[in-house]
Amino acid sequence: MAATNQVPMTSVVGSASIWVLGRVAGPRRRGRVLHVGDSAVYLDLEGTCLAVLGARAVQVPCGVRTQLPTLPDIEAGAEVVVEDGSIVLPGLEVMVTTIVDTTVPVLGADTAAWGGEVVDELLTDRLDAVRAQVPGAALAALAEGDAGSVLQLLGLGPGLTPLGDDVLCGWLATAVASRHPALADVRGAVGAAAVERTTTLSATLLSCASRGEGLPEFRSLLVGVNQQNREVVEQALELMLQVGETSGAGNLLGALVALQSPSLLAPPAGDV
Repeated sequence: MAATNQVPMTSVVGSASIWVLGRVAGPRRRGRVLHVGDSAVYLDLEGTCLAVLGARAVQVPCGVRTQLPTLPDIEAGAEVVVEDGSIVLPGLEVMVTTIVDTTVPVLGADTAAWGGEVVDELLTDRLDAVRAQVPGAALAALAEGDAGSVLQLLGLGPGLTPLGDDVLCGWLATAVASRHPALADVRGAVGAAAVERTTTLSATLLSCASRGEGLPEFRSLLVGVNQQNREVVEQALELMLQVGETSGAGNLLGALVALQSPSLLAPPAGDV
C-alpha cells in the first residue's frame, strides 16, 4: 500500500474489535487526524472516530492497540488512509491481525440485582467525586429510564470524553447486557443528539456502548457479575477506576445506575 507521504514507514500489527476491523476493511478511503497524544492518535473516518493506540493506552472499543511504547509525532489534520484491514498514517502502517472481544454478556434479572448490590458495596464512597459533578436530577431520571436525562448528560464536562458521556456509556452497555426495558428510548435519544452535542470520539464510544461494546475491563466487570464472581468483579472495578481521570469512574456510575434500576429489580408483570 502506498504511504500517505514520503516519510520513512514503520509497519506494525495491532488488536481491535471486529467492528473496527469492519471499518478499516475494504477499498481505500481517506480520513484525517483529529487529536494526537503520546499513547493515542484519534482519526476521523467518514464521521466516525477510530484510534491507533500505543501499548500503554486503554483499549477503547473503537481503537487498534499496538505494542509501540510511543507513537510517531503526527500532526492533527494529517491525512490517513484505510484499506484492506490497515490504517496508514504519516510514518506508520497498522494492520489489524488480532480480534479482541469487547461485547458485554447477557445478564439475567437475578444476576443484575446481585451485581448492583455487590458493585455498590465494593465501591463504597469511591464514586462520590464523580457523582458530585453530575446533576442529581439527571441521574435520578436515568435511573428511571427517562430518555429526557440524555440531554442533561450529553457533552457534560471537559475533555475528549466528557463525564456525562462516560456515565451514559456505562448505562448503555449495561442496559444492553441486562435487556433494560428503557434501552430503546435512551439509545434513540443518544443517537439523535450525540453528533451535535459532544466530540467525535465520545459520540463513537456512545455508539459502541449502544451496541453493547465497552472497554475490556468493563466487559470483565459484567462477566464477573454474570458469573456472580465477587473476586472478578472486584478486580475489574479496580482496573476501571484507573482509567483516565474520571472516565472509568463515570462508566461505573452509569453501570451502577442501570444495575440498580427499579424496572430491573421489579419488572412489570408479564415481562420476560
